[in-house]
Amino acid sequence: MKVMNYPDLSRVSDTTFKRLLGVSRTTFATMLVMLEQRRSPRGRPPKLSAEAQLVLTLSYWRDYPPLFKLGLAYGISEASAWRVVRRVEDQLLHSGLLSLPTVPPSATSQEPVATLIDTTHVVIERPKKTAALV
Repeated sequence: MKVMNYPDLSRVSDTTFKRLLGVSRTTFATMLVMLEQRRSPRGRPPKLSAEAQLVLTLSYWRDYPPLFKLGLAYGISEASAWRVVRRVEDQLLHSGLLSLPTVPPSATSQEPVATLIDTTHVVIERPKKTAALV
């Protein structure tokens, strides 16, 4: 089986780059520099380069494909793809380049919120078993 690899991003236009990954080239370059700086020199070298790890993570965030398919595309296992996504997420969060959304102050009202859930019992018509089928 031939292993697919991540696309050559140097050949695509800026518009296509942003459509593909969801970030501009300058943002991508900033993220890539940060990932390369935070890489530990100890241990086994990763199978994927920092660029490939970042592209994998941004592709996952952009489209949410199954990690199994991403792993096949990059020649790694599903579990390794998950570890790459988590590692890149953690490094970007700790660097301050990425932040999770916070609750705006106006949304913290003291009023109780009521949630209604409509559940309706629907009878399902099932065919009767005949003696010939049993």
